[in-house]
Amino acid sequence: MTHATALKIADVTRIIQGRPAVALSTLPAVWQTLPEAYAEAACLFAWHGTPLANEALSAIGNDFATYPDLDAALAAAKSNMTCRAIMAIMDIEAELGRDVPAALYNVMLAACQRDNPTQLMDMFKDDKALMQDRLWDAVLHAALLVTPIGMFIQSVFSRYGLQFTHVMNCGCAPAEYPGAAFFIPLDEDLKPAYLQNMIAAALEQYGVNAATAGKARGF
Repeated sequence: MTHATALKIADVTRIIQGRPAVALSTLPAVWQTLPEAYAEAACLFAWHGTPLANEALSAIGNDFATYPDLDAALAAAKSNMTCRAIMAIMDIEAELGRDVPAALYNVMLAACQRDNPTQLMDMFKDDKALMQDRLWDAVLHAALLVTPIGMFIQSVFSRYGLQFTHVMNCGCAPAEYPGAAFFIPLDEDLKPAYLQNMIAAALEQYGVNAATAGKARGF
């Protein structure tokens, strides 16, 4: 497979070229400030009119505004595992930066900062946090669904003797990793397409998860 072919396969807008999309001007204004590839994915998503589409576009788009202070979180860490986990998140941020929604860092950080971080952090339990959990779960699902990004994240955690678990009931937690450390870098040429994939997946996950979760999760 040539590089050009690989890039074409990875690119969301090329995969669905010719599919109908809404105009960028109809999206929440924040999408006009984000990378063109992200906006293209959002325009395609919005056309389908999925349940909670407008809410998803607003929540994910606006999540690019404010990011956690990982240095402060590391300074406040109360256990060795939490320290290692936060250092892993810092390494992930060094690679992905502000090209991903802040929810990716926030959900991993929240899971790692609990008194007992090895227990699954259950989301959708607190009625007051449903909107936050809806966003966190969608972005985390999306990151791990795009295989190169998910493998990169797990490889970074492995370098700190950890793995990061996310299960389909929306629980997540760090855990000790008994294997040898490994590292799977992101292809720099393909990274923009992978990140576009992630944003497209986050939008879909937000709409689908919220629409199908039922009354048990307050939706």
